[in-house]
Amino acid sequence: MRTILAAVDQSHHAHDVISRAAELAVLLRNDLVVLSVVSSDPMKQFNIIDEQHRFASLHRELIFKHFPENSLAVEPHNGNGGVYKYGTPGVRVQSRILSGNVVDKICECAEEVNADIVLVGSRGLGNIGSLVLGSVSERVVHKCPRSVMVVKGERLKGDWEGLSTSQKAGAARI
Repeated sequence: MRTILAAVDQSHHAHDVISRAAELAVLLRNDLVVLSVVSSDPMKQFNIIDEQHRFASLHRELIFKHFPENSLAVEPHNGNGGVYKYGTPGVRVQSRILSGNVVDKICECAEEVNADIVLVGSRGLGNIGSLVLGSVSERVVHKCPRSVMVVKGERLKGDWEGLSTSQKAGAARI
C-alpha cells in the first residue's frame, strides 16, 4: 500500500477515522489524504466558503492531534488544503476539501490519488436512521472501486446532535 484516503465529516466519528488512518499510515509508511466534501445539496442552508474554512480547521485539529506537532513539517503545495510531512518515516499527510456529491467526490478522489484503501466512518444511526437518511459509508462501499474500510466508533448518546434540524425532523416523521 502507498496511499490511504480518510474521508471525514464534522461528526465525532472523524476522530476515530483519523486515529485508525494515522495508525495505518505510520505503521505502513504510507501517505495519508484527509478528505472532506462540502455537500452541493441546494436544500442545505450554509455558505460554502464558511463550510470549507470549518473543514480546514477540523483537518488541522485532527492532523495535529494524531501526528505530534513537533514532528510535522509544512510542505509547499498548490490547491485547497495543506500538505505536511511527518517525522522520520516520511509520511506525507495531505488535506483536501472538495464540494459536490459526497459519495461521488470520495470515489473520484480515491481514484485521483490512487488510494489503496478508503476509510470512512459509520455514524451508527441504526436501521431506522440509515433508512431515512441513507448511509454515505454504505454507498461508498458499493460505488467505490477501491477497498473500503468502515471505521465504527463508539456510539454516543448524542449521535443525533450532529444531524441537521431537517434530518432530525425527517427521521422523527417515521
